[in-house]
Amino acid sequence: MREIVLAYNFSDERLSRLRRALLPLKFRIKTVSPEEFSKPVGLLAGFKEVELDPDDDCPDGFDEEMLIMGGLTNGRIDALINALYKKGVGRIDLKAVLTPSNITWSSNRVYTQVKADHERMKGK
Repeated sequence: MREIVLAYNFSDERLSRLRRALLPLKFRIKTVSPEEFSKPVGLLAGFKEVELDPDDDCPDGFDEEMLIMGGLTNGRIDALINALYKKGVGRIDLKAVLTPSNITWSSNRVYTQVKADHERMKGK
């Protein structure tokens, strides 16, 4: 799989910074529009014929920034995070890795899961 980063809910300025940060790393970046949040993330990442998990019943829509990374090794994820700080993008709390388990999930479902995990880690 080719390395891809799905970007959600970034302002134009932050998206521009994100692109500048990741350009030297040669990641493909796809901005996901709210109209696409109900599609399977695997389909958004470029996989063919991925169908939405029939149990995916998460509420539609969210407005927080989120990244989903596909095809990245641990080292490349570290490089991405370092580039975000070096280029002034800063912290992005909600990040996920595309896996065989979540490839059929909607962005809404990934968001719901990542948000819950993030809240648990913060002790809320």
